[in-house]
Amino acid sequence: MHSLTARTLRPLRSLLNFRSELFASTFSYGLTAVIKLASSLVLTRLLDPTAYGIFGILLSVLFVIELVSDVGTTGLLIRHPRGDERAFVHTLWTIRLIRSVINCAILFLAAPLVAALYHTAALTNALRLLSVWFLLTGLESLSFGLCIRHQRARVSNYTEMASNTAMTLFVIGMAFVLKNHYALILGALLQRLLIAAASHFYYRDIGIGFAFDREAMRAQFGFARFVVPSSILTVVLSQYDKIVLARLFAMSVVGLYTIAGNMLAPLSGIIVHNARFVLYGRCSHYFRSGNAELAAKRYYSENVKLFLVGVLPAAMVAGSAPLIVSILYDPRYAAAGHILTFLAFGVMLGAFQNASENLLVASGSTHAVLGGNIARLCSSLPAAFLGYYLGGLEGFLWFTMCANLIPLLYYWWEQRRKRLLDLRKELAYLGLGVAAFLVSFAVGHLLLAIIPSQWLHLGIRRHAG
Repeated sequence: MHSLTARTLRPLRSLLNFRSELFASTFSYGLTAVIKLASSLVLTRLLDPTAYGIFGILLSVLFVIELVSDVGTTGLLIRHPRGDERAFVHTLWTIRLIRSVINCAILFLAAPLVAALYHTAALTNALRLLSVWFLLTGLESLSFGLCIRHQRARVSNYTEMASNTAMTLFVIGMAFVLKNHYALILGALLQRLLIAAASHFYYRDIGIGFAFDREAMRAQFGFARFVVPSSILTVVLSQYDKIVLARLFAMSVVGLYTIAGNMLAPLSGIIVHNARFVLYGRCSHYFRSGNAELAAKRYYSENVKLFLVGVLPAAMVAGSAPLIVSILYDPRYAAAGHILTFLAFGVMLGAFQNASENLLVASGSTHAVLGGNIARLCSSLPAAFLGYYLGGLEGFLWFTMCANLIPLLYYWWEQRRKRLLDLRKELAYLGLGVAAFLVSFAVGHLLLAIIPSQWLHLGIRRHAG
């Protein structure tokens, strides 16, 4: 009996292993998303929409400056053979500190201009206060990057989760006192301060320091040649669909699209987070310790769970999208279920893209990031407009989803060039995702047919109440 119980519990213990990199990444990101949702329910009762509007603009400006100036310091540290040498690490830290100081100065000095562009005077002081965020980032050590390099990403994941929890409690307390957007700004600064302070508790034998190692500087700027233009394209690609929708369709359609996108945000975020914090570290280790053929074998044999965590949930959401929307929203939002199906399929294909991209960058093919974003840009924009003119909203959704195949094919082509592609396994995972979609689609529509209508559309009861 004891032996049977042990065998039964062993898979559960394996799944709930807090030291597992995949579990730590998924659990910490998922719990953080839940904490954010819960805090929003509280904060929306303490702050008015103006506070959120101002903070949203602040984050957008911060996001653009951070992304456009990104030179890939952490990515280079994780994969470079000299990533454990003190001089190399200190040189990268020095470059990041200089970048952070420049970003802080840009945001501080440009604050009045940004405020004038948005016709909101309150943005000036808010942006200048938020510029401290860059300084705190620069003072952070590179220990979390070293953790990912040594496949200990759980350290950074749990640290970020803990800091987010502390920040949430702090923001709620400050919102009671300040009643404005400064509660949110101070919370963001506190979280960055906590992460920066925590970073100095790890890899203290390396620490921080000023250094200008020539080889490290050459490697950094060589890496940045592809990272910087790719980051600029990422800014464009992250916003293009909303801009195109607003130009082509009524605002009601934009609203439905936004609802569907918000529902998928936690899932797509987990996929990107796992690829960045778990898969990239593993792949970098493969190429530092073995040949390319061995790396390819380990890539496919050791990351099955990681692949499935990205592919299967997205496929299941795509299949059951109409049921999900019917339960959560009233009939006015029924079309969001149709949109959600296409977007979830795109997320599933994105899981393959993220995996391939991280494998290629870890192998030294830094240009793959830029090539993938160019492929996205060249396929997504024409597909969106062509789909609209051929089939309206339906054509827009179909063509936009199919456009996701172009960057995926590009990544597979790059993998094949480097002998890193096992097409049979890639197609097997894709086929498994399609099978999960079909099963979820059938079950979802069967439940829609047999569930009493009064059990659906929970939004009606909330609205009526």
